[in-house]
Amino acid sequence: MSHTFKRNRPLFLLVAASFMMRAQAFAQEDTSRIETEQRSRELNQLKTGPAPAPEEVTDPELGDISIVSRAPRPKQFTFWTGQSINFTSNAFLVRDDEQQAFFWNGRAGASYVPYATRNFTPRLTFEQNWFRYDHFSKLDFDSQSLTLDLKYDLNRNDTWFVDGSYTASRLYSQHPSIGEFYRYGLGNLSLTHFAPVGNTPLYLGVTGGGYWRLGDPSLSDRASAYLNVVALYALRETVQLSAFTRPEFQHYTHDLSGTSREDFNLTVGASVTWNPREYLSVGATAAYIGNFSNVSERRYDVVTPNLFFGAQFAF
Repeated sequence: MSHTFKRNRPLFLLVAASFMMRAQAFAQEDTSRIETEQRSRELNQLKTGPAPAPEEVTDPELGDISIVSRAPRPKQFTFWTGQSINFTSNAFLVRDDEQQAFFWNGRAGASYVPYATRNFTPRLTFEQNWFRYDHFSKLDFDSQSLTLDLKYDLNRNDTWFVDGSYTASRLYSQHPSIGEFYRYGLGNLSLTHFAPVGNTPLYLGVTGGGYWRLGDPSLSDRASAYLNVVALYALRETVQLSAFTRPEFQHYTHDLSGTSREDFNLTVGASVTWNPREYLSVGATAAYIGNFSNVSERRYDVVTPNLFFGAQFAF
């Protein structure tokens, strides 16, 4: 087991970290958009009087200018924290001799929007993560990442948008004998469509994209193409149910096996989220990850449920 651990350590730590973000992202990040669309639709249904007069501004050279519509300005600063208790059926991401474990993931971050137009929003984000395992202390690690994200809306109601980003990240251990053991850069480009289904409380989101990861050491360097599909059902104004899947094709450029390694990674899961306050969320996620590889020793399955709590503040 010690040989397998040393060889696969960067792999299973990276997958554990990326999956936690992947499994929770759709269910939590789109909650505010869903609530906004619901309230907007309710207000439109209640309107019975005449439409309000267009807003006007005055320019000293052009005179009075009527504003047809005004897009809400994104919050310039956002701060957040999250805590989750997780179980994994395969802590070392191996094909045989699977070992179970519980682990805690704490995260804190901040983002800054320097400016924004109606269609274009740049965002700079820093995030710190902590991972602690119950009886596999050698797996404990922390990570830091800095991301520049550029989002471009393709229509006025924000149901189609293109997103490009670049992330620089480092992973390190609190154990003095290990220290920093991996750093990488990841460029991502994606196209997303997210919209309600008719007048129902069901929302569908589809994201197609690809990314390129380059790191040191280089055993996880790869080019990937993926598809995210999520269905969210607003059970109540503050409760959302979701189901998600993410098939991903991965081509590795520097695998230790010495062969041209290609993987097909599939994530399938479901989540329930409760938002008792505007900036608080509590919920649970359960997911299955299967990694199918042309290198037999890289084949693995893992089931990982979790309980999470999140809070954010924006202004």
